[in-house]
Amino acid sequence: MMEKLKNQSQLEKEIRRRVEAKYEERNALLIHLASYGGVNVLVWFLWLGPSGGFPWPLFVTLGWGIGLFAHLLDYYNKHGGGAQKREARIDEEVQRHLERLHDLDAQPDEAVAVYDLDELEPRHLRLTDDGELVNLEDLDEDEAPPRYRRGDSVTRPPTRKS
Repeated sequence: MMEKLKNQSQLEKEIRRRVEAKYEERNALLIHLASYGGVNVLVWFLWLGPSGGFPWPLFVTLGWGIGLFAHLLDYYNKHGGGAQKREARIDEEVQRHLERLHDLDAQPDEAVAVYDLDELEPRHLRLTDDGELVNLEDLDEDEAPPRYRRGDSVTRPPTRKS
């Protein structure tokens, strides 16, 4: 009973920590929005004053706007609809992997054939002139080009010099 209360207390603390983090991020986003709006109103008001000319506050608005947009996307992906969509995609992928493992458990011979790559030996392949991969061990001695014949000291194709 005592252990259950301790686990419940730890769970409540973890939930509270997550909710507080979400509210702190929301407050940081609201402060960012307010400061962006306030500073932009100020710089555009200063530009409208006596000088006019080139609209230099545009650089402030656009530059800071990119950062604000990134902050909005970050919040959306961590706590908004983006987080829910991400969790749904992760759940689908986990389910797909569990189904695949279940299928492999039902057919153990195929599972070994698909996933046990340690048993495979390396093959020596060659790309022919017509773009086909050919296993060099399957070629007759007279079909293989001289540099690929068994017993020759050179087994690799020459590299191009730059």
